[in-house]
Parts: sequence; C-alpha cells; structure tokens
Amino acid sequence: MNMLDKYIAEVGKHLPHKNRQDLQKEIRSTIQDMLDDRSQQSGKPIDEALISQVLQEYGAPAKVAAAYQPTRYLIGPRLYPFFEMVVKIVLSVLAVVGLIRFGISFADGGATGAAFFAALGKYGLEWLAGMISAFGNIVLVFAILERVLPASEFEEEAEKWSPAELDALPDPDKVARAELIFESIFILLGLALFNLYPDLIGFMMVKDSTWVYVPALSEAFFRYLPWINLLGLLQIVLNLYLLRRGYRQTLTDLFSLATEAAGVVLAFVMLTGPSLISVEQDKLAEILGEPSGVVLGLFSVVPLIVLGILVVVQSIEVIQIIRRLLRRRSQI
Repeated sequence: MNMLDKYIAEVGKHLPHKNRQDLQKEIRSTIQDMLDDRSQQSGKPIDEALISQVLQEYGAPAKVAAAYQPTRYLIGPRLYPFFEMVVKIVLSVLAVVGLIRFGISFADGGATGAAFFAALGKYGLEWLAGMISAFGNIVLVFAILERVLPASEFEEEAEKWSPAELDALPDPDKVARAELIFESIFILLGLALFNLYPDLIGFMMVKDSTWVYVPALSEAFFRYLPWINLLGLLQIVLNLYLLRRGYRQTLTDLFSLATEAAGVVLAFVMLTGPSLISVEQDKLAEILGEPSGVVLGLFSVVPLIVLGILVVVQSIEVIQIIRRLLRRRSQI
C-alpha cells in the first residue's frame, strides 16, 4: 500500500459508512488529477515525494472528510426556534411553581429573619437543580428529534418564504401601543389603590354571619409610597410620550433605563427592609381560630414573592434596554 492508498484509507475512517466508498473514489480521482497535472508541469514522474507534496496541500484526512459531511449540530437551526420556545415555557412554569412551593412552605414554617434567608437559599438551590435537570431533558429530546425528523418538512417551509414577508417584520424600535396602554392603566389602578384605598388591602372574612375586615399594610410600606408614586408617574409620562411618538429613541431608552434601574433598587430595598405586612395576630385569631398562623404566614410572604418577581422582570427590562442602546450605537 503506497502513500496515496494509506491517505485514502485514513480519510475513509472519518467518512459515514453509507457512502464511504463513493467518496473515497471521488477523493482519489481528484488527487490523481492533481498528481498528473503536477507531473506534466514539472516533467517528473509521480513518485513518493510528489505524492507527499500534493497530499500536504490537499489537507489532513480528518479535515478533508469533514468537508463531505453536513455541519454537525446538537440542535440545528430548523428546530432551534421551537427548542427556545419550549425552554422559555417550561422554565417559566417551574419558576412559578417553585415560588408557590416556597410560599406554602414558608407559611407552614413561619420562618423570619436569618431563617427565612436560609430557607430561601435552600429552595433556591433545589429550584436551580430542577431547572438544570429540566433543561437537560429538553435538550436530550430535541437532540433526538433533530436526528429522526425528516428534513424535507422544514425545507418545504423554507421554500414558501417570499421577500414580500420582509414588510411584515417588526421594527425593533417601534412601540407596542396596546402594551403601553395596558401598562399605564395597570399603574394608575395600582397608584389609586395604594393612595386612595389602602385599607382595601387586607383580610375580609365572615364571623358570626358578619363581614370582618382586617387591614394588612404596615407603616413601613407607606414610607416607600412616595417613591412608588414618583416612579409610577414617571413611567406613565414616558408611556404617553412613546404612544404619541410611536418609536423609541436613545433619549427615551436612557430615561426608561433610569426608571427601571431605580425600580429594581426600590424593590430590592423593600424586599430586604422591614415587613410590609402588619396584622394584629390576636384579632386574626379571634376570626380564624387555629389556622390564623398559617394564613398570616402565607399572606406575609406574598409581598416577598411579588417583589422578587418584580426585581427579575425589571432586571430583564434593563438588559433589553442596554441591548437596544448598544445595537443603535453600532448602527451609527
């Protein structure tokens, strides 16, 4: 076996068995043509030195074989959009379930202070392990689908694309008016509730055929209320401006970045500060009896869950705004 035979055999080791022989013949033919051309140009016969020179130029066997195979993906472009959507849905559901589970456990245990953060850390690690496990299972399923689903189904979809669809692609700087309207209404209702009807936030139960109401907001909450009002009104003003303009720009993004970052800071301060719930347990016990401790514990953890979600959501908003600013800057 000469050097060329050994080379072809080595290339074959990296080729799929299905069409290995045909590819080896094709590669051998190509190299042989190169050798014949080189021999005619130099006027020298084909020998080991010439073969070695040509093979050196042709490339390493593994690299040559890779050129005859499709790009290898764990999850390829045809399935990745579906994979991304499933991951978002599953991880979001797991996050909500984890928060509910933690809230129930906290209500049962009634942990406070250091015990609360210890429990939070424990459930955080368990939640992270669950997330990683779920993500791994999703990757495994889609990796299998990538190898068993026929590519023709996706190729047919790609062939249906028309340049006319470009007109339907959304402008990344164009605002979603419905979303801004809904957000502004939600903020207004929240501010009205906190400022005009704060007593509505509490416990309302029936005792001896009579409705009994127990307010829940603590004095600490009302110390934060001016800042909540300020950030809420600034957000409404920004939304109204964007509704009128229809597009985001650098100035509005910088303003939005400042308000969102301030919101994250405020939510974090409220999360780590004094309790936002203040209920007279004796009065609650008169109404509910023995279950009052569990109900109070569950109600006390609700603000923590809400603020935690708020911190995450606003942090994501901050990241998205920064990405828009960087994208706009790169286009200048």
